[in-house]
Amino acid sequence: MTDLERPNRLRKQASLLWQADYWALHRRICAGRQRKGWETQEAADFIGVSAKQYEDFEAGLGELPAPQLFKIANAIGIRIIISDGVIADGID
Repeated sequence: MTDLERPNRLRKQASLLWQADYWALHRRICAGRQRKGWETQEAADFIGVSAKQYEDFEAGLGELPAPQLFKIANAIGIRIIISDGVIADGID
């Protein structure tokens, strides 16, 4: 591998790791909501988004704004750890 190829390979590996974390987050939020016994509509109402937006998020087809993501994670007992080691417990 040449020195020119190495940065591209590292970028690709970092991209794949990010994607794996992203999908794991969606699955864990969904599983946590189910463990809590909430329907998708209840979770959506709790964080103030439409049921469609929330369902799309759980299916990996859409995003949630950061405040809503932290709020739902906190409510179902998931702690989101920021890459520099700071723990974000959600918002009120």
